[in-house]
Amino acid sequence: MLQEQINIVMGGEFYNSKMYRFLELENQEINKLKWIESEKAGRDIGKHKAVFLWVRYHRKKWLKDLDDS
Repeated sequence: MLQEQINIVMGGEFYNSKMYRFLELENQEINKLKWIESEKAGRDIGKHKAVFLWVRYHRKKWLKDLDDS
């Protein structure tokens, strides 16, 4: 439903934008962190905690590395 609304409003161009690609890359990194930390904890830590950990401990370096590449 939301995807259809975005396609109507944005004409599908959003999915080809740099912003969308950036958000997808960041989401992939958060999901990797969520998996790793969940494995360490022996349980699912949840998306909210994964985002918190990502922003608190990893995002700044990731952005710098992304900018340098």
